[in-house]
Amino acid sequence: MADQPTKSIRVRVLDHEYPLRVAPADEGYTQHLAQLVDERFRRIRTGIPNQPDLTHAVIGALEMAEELYAARAEIDRLRARVELEVQELTAHLDAALDPSASNGDDKHAPDRPAEHKDRATED
Repeated sequence: MADQPTKSIRVRVLDHEYPLRVAPADEGYTQHLAQLVDERFRRIRTGIPNQPDLTHAVIGALEMAEELYAARAEIDRLRARVELEVQELTAHLDAALDPSASNGDDKHAPDRPAEHKDRATED
């Protein structure tokens, strides 16, 4: 990020302003994230008002870390499922495209040898 231009912005979380330097394209996104963090911490503050803001921040950070961990676990689960489905579909495609794997009922199977054709037509 040292080579990219940055912009100074200020975000507000739990009544405190924090100066940040961000890429100009990230300003709105960073403000949005700060708003989400502030809303989370304020919700916690409302639930346990007798605690210091640092406690609200730590509890909020732990909640967000738990959500991130669960989301990553779900991504891993879905990725494994997709990989398994890809393997199964690849096996089906390979079987469909490989005429030597045919059981003889396939329309695309090679014709029977001529000697078998002759006997079949003699009847």
